[in-house]
Amino acid sequence: MLRVEQPREVLDRSHVRGIAQDAKGQMWFGTDGQGLIRYDGTTFAAFTELEGLPSNFVRTIDVDAEGKLWMTSRDGLCTFDGTTFTRVTVPTAAPTGDDAFAMRPPGPDALFFPAGPGAAVAEGGTLRFLPLPIDDVDRKARRDHQALDPYAVYTVHRDRKGAIWMGTAERGVCRLEGTSARWFRAHDLDKAAVRAIFVDEKGHAWFGNSGVGLFRFDGTTLVNFGVEKKVENLTWLRGALIRQPGTIADPHAITSDRHGNLWIAAFDSGVWRFDGERLQNFTTADGLPVDSVSSIHEDAAGTLWFGTFRGVCRLDGKGFMPVEPSDRTR
Repeated sequence: MLRVEQPREVLDRSHVRGIAQDAKGQMWFGTDGQGLIRYDGTTFAAFTELEGLPSNFVRTIDVDAEGKLWMTSRDGLCTFDGTTFTRVTVPTAAPTGDDAFAMRPPGPDALFFPAGPGAAVAEGGTLRFLPLPIDDVDRKARRDHQALDPYAVYTVHRDRKGAIWMGTAERGVCRLEGTSARWFRAHDLDKAAVRAIFVDEKGHAWFGNSGVGLFRFDGTTLVNFGVEKKVENLTWLRGALIRQPGTIADPHAITSDRHGNLWIAAFDSGVWRFDGERLQNFTTADGLPVDSVSSIHEDAAGTLWFGTFRGVCRLDGKGFMPVEPSDRTR
């Protein structure tokens, strides 16, 4: 008799790239090839292309003000209202007239998603496109580029002041603030994909470059934070990224907890915590299932969830724990 695999078993062997919690306290995990998995604290449920998911390769998950899930996937953007998955077509041009961003900036409930050379902005049931500013010299370089568009946006973050930050494949980071734009490309930040951006409560911007490491912009100076803390791994710049224990070269997610600690998920070296002075590394020796970590989410109770290359674990003050049916998510 053919054995039917359970959602929990699927989750345990999946690369988890996106995590979110909905208004009911349910946790949602987006996997790289196994679809979407829901966990309500007691049971697991799986959603795949068979249930209407556009792609089993889910990248990110967000929840809007009405409780609807928004997901980016290998095959585009979609929503889920608890019953139906709906594909969403992203506009390819910036809005004009009264709908232009200069006339109608995104409100506090707007969601932002990577969308080619720009960001898709979802708000109030509508979707708009916010393009990256590209000058004439870069337009030519973009046309001459033979591989991936160097301006392909990998991550979007809006800070507490409303500025929008976008990380690109090979052109660094762009900050859009009102009608002004500023690019950050120094110290080899533009030599690989920027997969994570986070602006902390002090206003310091943190960039995770997938190859060159962790960067910080304090409002005045951009530095390679890994070099500053002597945990850099620049092997990627010499031809190939080689894992080196105790170093950070491939950050995929950055956030802070309610205590102000910065958390970094690295695909090459586990999880890092920075409390403003001390930088601490956590690996399989501390309970992580693997040292390849892609996503972080703090739930409503303050528990941190980490999506890894082999499932999900959580940190609740006692250490890194596997996800068990007895866990409380609210």
